[in-house]
Amino acid sequence: MTLISGFCYSQTPVIPKQALDTVVITSSRIKTDALRLPASVSLIKGAPEDATRQQLSLQEFVQGAPGVFAQNANNFAQDLRISIRGFGARSSFGIRGIKLIVDGIPETTPDGQGQLDNINLGIIDRIEVTKGPSSSLYGNASGGVIDITTLSYASKRGNFSSFKGAAGGYGFQNYQATAVVGDSLASYIFHGNYTTSNGFRSQSGFEQINTNFKGAFRLRENVRLTAIVNYADSPQAQDAGGLTLEEVREDRIQARQRNVDFATEEAVQQFKVGASLAWQKSKSTQIDGYAFYSNRRFDGKLPFEFGGVVDLGRDYVGQGASIQYTSRNNRIKIGYDFGYQQDGRQRFRNLEAEIGERTLNQDEKFTNFGIYLLDHYQRGKWYVTGGLRFDYNKLAVSDNFLSNGDDSGDRTLNAINPSIGVSYLLNNVTLFTNFATSFETPSLSELSANPSGEQGFNDDLEAQKASSFEVGIKGKKRSFQYQLTFFHIKTRDELVPFELEAFPDRAFFRNAGKTTRNGLEVEGKYTFARMWTTQFSYAYSDFTYDTLNTENRNETEDFSLPGIPKHKTFISLRYGLPKGLHVTLTANLVGSQFADDNNQVEVAAYEVLNLRMGYNFDFRNAKVRPYLGFNNLLDQKYTDNVRINAFGGRYYEPAPGFNMFGGIVLEF
Repeated sequence: MTLISGFCYSQTPVIPKQALDTVVITSSRIKTDALRLPASVSLIKGAPEDATRQQLSLQEFVQGAPGVFAQNANNFAQDLRISIRGFGARSSFGIRGIKLIVDGIPETTPDGQGQLDNINLGIIDRIEVTKGPSSSLYGNASGGVIDITTLSYASKRGNFSSFKGAAGGYGFQNYQATAVVGDSLASYIFHGNYTTSNGFRSQSGFEQINTNFKGAFRLRENVRLTAIVNYADSPQAQDAGGLTLEEVREDRIQARQRNVDFATEEAVQQFKVGASLAWQKSKSTQIDGYAFYSNRRFDGKLPFEFGGVVDLGRDYVGQGASIQYTSRNNRIKIGYDFGYQQDGRQRFRNLEAEIGERTLNQDEKFTNFGIYLLDHYQRGKWYVTGGLRFDYNKLAVSDNFLSNGDDSGDRTLNAINPSIGVSYLLNNVTLFTNFATSFETPSLSELSANPSGEQGFNDDLEAQKASSFEVGIKGKKRSFQYQLTFFHIKTRDELVPFELEAFPDRAFFRNAGKTTRNGLEVEGKYTFARMWTTQFSYAYSDFTYDTLNTENRNETEDFSLPGIPKHKTFISLRYGLPKGLHVTLTANLVGSQFADDNNQVEVAAYEVLNLRMGYNFDFRNAKVRPYLGFNNLLDQKYTDNVRINAFGGRYYEPAPGFNMFGGIVLEF
């Protein structure tokens, strides 16, 4: 199961003797048998039929993992919003509160922001989703972890090239080309992707180009190097905006008129280069390191005048290293992560799509240095994990717009996070429990959204902190795999978005109080009769405020956290063999959710059925895969995204109705 060792953060020189079909988890930073790890982790493995997905968002891959809830899959100006056990649900755009890792290199910035517009969905090989606080491993904004590994020479077993062309409803088009060349000493993977769509709603079209290079090199018998280069260019992604319920009933496809008047949209360019090194120094000692640089350029128009044009340039550099020592029963790792982020943020007046005078000009910096100690101890049927991490976080702002005074300043938000877990293995059944913590600083963009109207940071915002207790059972028997988990999470200084009448359409943030999150997660997968595979997951999420601080009062009622359904069920059924017909039917059943902190507005539940089918055959020297897909078979009228605490009742972004897509994949 182990791929080229340089692909991952952590490598294990000696792994306890395991069965041949053992699944190894790497996001734990010490490679661990998934059955022994005392934590809830969902693993999504890549498969040939993934090429027949529409591949518009990561939601298509992770929606079957219990505890994971994804919204906003059709607004490419705001990006997909993913929450894990409630962490990340408050994000007004992009991903917050969750650590994203791609090929062993952090995608999440030091201040906790993450975007997916530069991730190439067409070359995903596997995804590990770790549920619950993980700051002892990854520091800031680690309420969960999504660890993505892209295609490798080893996983594909040889050289190949492939081409994909697809088209569908609402002007959707997608074209991809991939090439894998090399051998066990050096291999190269090239991938290019172009996607465009007019969008389901008015003013919701987008266009995107992604390219990715990944090289793996064996420098010595015991030294492996992996290098990546990634470039993404999205020249346009329009934002149709949120609607009131009355507007949705009147016309689901309409854009909000203010969004039309102010031509709301964004343009993004991102370049990233990085490398990781794995050195097997001896049988007992492993040394790993990584380094990378990322540059992101963002230009956006928002639906208001003052500060409604955003010009952002971001530089992000990171580096880390670790050393792991293995004895007979113990594996100890010590390491550090360093990250430095600098955002040059300017705002201008949006004069109905024309750029007006400057209203803000500041440089924002976030410096992080984290050092961690991990220990995995195994004795007989017992497996114990422990972790401790200290993070130094310094946030600074330099005000370059001095006509109204100098609002420069800095803050330091340090944190110590422990974790401990225990599992007991009995006849391929594991009982496990763990205690873990996390913290989440306000991001630079959240701090710069100052409700006082002043420049500089909002000094009232504090870091959100959480502690979690989890207990569960998981196992595997022949073709049946399962996992059942109960968890209890307490948070304080919960960060939530809100809007003000004086600044319509602009998101601000506040520490809303304390919460209690109790939940149950169930998942199972069963393969039968060789051709059939079924998957099931269910999540019960009882997330409530213990205290709720709003701008006018302090409540003690048990309000539910908005933006998270209490019940969510996923079912899939697949028929197929490597050659011939294959059919996949999925059902996503999402319960009702609240749109506001005070639970005055409840968004209706919905059920979405999707169907994909294709036929695999060989023609001369090529593998041919024509396919068809049907989204929202029941033509369900539901809300694709809930805008939490939106002013004026603009909570709703409608989802597309029934639509189709299809294409063909050629592999040589």
